[in-house]
Amino acid sequence: MSFDYKRRVATQIADHPIGKLLDSLRMESAFYTSSTLMRPWGMVMPPMSNCMMYHIVLEGAAEFRIADSVFPLEEGGFVLFPKGEGHVVSDGQCKTIVPLAELPIESVTERYETLTFGGSGEVTRMVCGAMLFQHPLAIKLLGILPPYIRIHPDSKDSVNVVTNVARLLKSESETISVGAEAVISRLADVLVVAAMRQYLSELDESKTGWLTALQDDRIGKSLKLIHDQPSKHWSLEELAIAVGMSRTSFATQFKKLVGNSPMEYLTEWRMSLAYSRLQLTGDTVLSIALDIGYQSESAFSRAFKKSIGKSPVEVRKDYEASVETT
Repeated sequence: MSFDYKRRVATQIADHPIGKLLDSLRMESAFYTSSTLMRPWGMVMPPMSNCMMYHIVLEGAAEFRIADSVFPLEEGGFVLFPKGEGHVVSDGQCKTIVPLAELPIESVTERYETLTFGGSGEVTRMVCGAMLFQHPLAIKLLGILPPYIRIHPDSKDSVNVVTNVARLLKSESETISVGAEAVISRLADVLVVAAMRQYLSELDESKTGWLTALQDDRIGKSLKLIHDQPSKHWSLEELAIAVGMSRTSFATQFKKLVGNSPMEYLTEWRMSLAYSRLQLTGDTVLSIALDIGYQSESAFSRAFKKSIGKSPVEVRKDYEASVETT
């Protein structure tokens, strides 16, 4: 009996709905900075539109200030700023706060940097970074995320992920070896997804908003059908039958949990998939249109512009321009 590797590779891995959502966001790395900071030190991170900023403390400790919140982060701790809000990072005592643009940052590659800054006192080492997100679903997700998500190294649910990834990040950032940028970026991606997953899994139903629909037996099943088969010409009646509900009760319950109608959500999901492919692949607009259920490029382009506010060509050009200036 031969090993059918093509079938195995093509088989989708079962995952929790929230996991699938996080995987669909396809965040793009903006930059990573390996920082060595000696007391006294203090720096201010400016707001970054459409970016998630994060810091992981590999050695020592740091204090963070955002709006009215002040909190420490010790070795192995991780903090994510999902909405890219500006914040201050310091040793907790330094009164001189230096803007990001004035720090002595050295570029190793286009997206990987190093920073040695401060006085001659106690050392703190961190990996800091920003991840650009352009996906429409990411914007929707932000509505239920707080200004920051903090994970302690002794957190029961995250200890293995945070501790092990922190150890690997520390090793990679100590020596700029071949492929360090790629390794650090992948490890940081894991931390970002782990932080959001932990936060979302701990929310009660009153705070999860439209994510509640993903976990509802029948509405969640209909969303899975849409997610897995976006090219199918679904009708309201077909979806209702597939999940064992009447057309009216399905439409009402779907609207209540998701916030828009099944057909509106189908269009939104298709446009989200198209949005990502326009940015992250070289696929033609026509091939993207056909793959998500449209029979012509013109019909897809009209629907895309109505939903997103820009044409497919404009989205691709804007993304390419943003990458060139990063």
